[in-house]
Amino acid sequence: MRINNQTCTRCVNDKTIKHIHFDERGVCNFCNSYDNLFPVLKNQSYLDTLFQNKIKNHMHTYDVALGFSGGKDSTYVLYQLVHKYKLKVITYTLDNGFLSIEAKNKIDNLVKELGVPHEYVTCDMNLLKEMYKIMVEKYLSPCIACSFLGYAVMLNYATKVDAAIGIHGRSPAQMFRNYASDVDDVFKPFIEEGLKENPKPMNELVFTILEKIEKLVHPTLAKMIKENLLKEGLEKGFREFVSFFLYHPYDKDKIIQTLEENTSWKVESEEEHFDCLIHHGALYLKDQIARRSHLMPEYSYLVRSGQMAREDVVKALKYKHDKKQSKLELKKLCQYANISYSKVMLKAFIYKRRWW
Repeated sequence: MRINNQTCTRCVNDKTIKHIHFDERGVCNFCNSYDNLFPVLKNQSYLDTLFQNKIKNHMHTYDVALGFSGGKDSTYVLYQLVHKYKLKVITYTLDNGFLSIEAKNKIDNLVKELGVPHEYVTCDMNLLKEMYKIMVEKYLSPCIACSFLGYAVMLNYATKVDAAIGIHGRSPAQMFRNYASDVDDVFKPFIEEGLKENPKPMNELVFTILEKIEKLVHPTLAKMIKENLLKEGLEKGFREFVSFFLYHPYDKDKIIQTLEENTSWKVESEEEHFDCLIHHGALYLKDQIARRSHLMPEYSYLVRSGQMAREDVVKALKYKHDKKQSKLELKKLCQYANISYSKVMLKAFIYKRRWW
């Protein structure tokens, strides 16, 4: 029998969230940490000044190296960097073997429209397969491998092409899904240092994050990243790396409207994550082991930041997966990384049956 599964009285996070705890009001530590940052996050004048200081041209070949997936967020960031800030931008896309045709078409068309150079970055196939294998077998989550692959490539790429700064377009909900001041999250230093006028040197920050990956995630993963994905950065020094939406307001409807009015970008198959051929499979798998929607922390951010009503989020969390499609995508992943599909599904079943 399951014991009481306490839910935050403010957002929708419950006790299935790792490292969660509640104060005397029943409010979770993720909400309280957001409140502590709120004065900075809503000080738009301060954030504007920070961002302007970060994008000052330092006489490099490019002003900005931008990770570009073809999704609405990175496309909006590219449009703003080119048209509002008048920066010399180079774009790149990590092709991890699961990039959809729709994403490639959007990427190829948009870089031509906006007049920016672009490169598809590939990694050694054996390295990719091993990273996915490690993360799926330990955590049942290919997205963890994608996150670390993506960040490593982005950190290294700005140095490789001689850009003054690297920028990414992750949404605030993605950035803050695991943020709490008392949680030792791998990517938290990017947020906290990014909000300072005088952040730590990037080289120091990268080594701090590598240590966190080794300690909190997997020592082999940290070793693989350091030895295979950060070559130029380690040799020549890393450039500052920031999130566009840490300094700019995020409004999904405005983003889509801006793109549809000014570019060829439009919603086709779906609004989110259409770039990934295994997204639904990965999300289904993560929902099974979490015993609730894996997106709960992102929805909780939307509640605490006032972007969605709590009752609307409760309804959204009842979304049902297309199991047939999800399992087909999972089989594609397992075949790619030489993983036993039956063992993955058995492990997911065992996780789902656990008591709280």
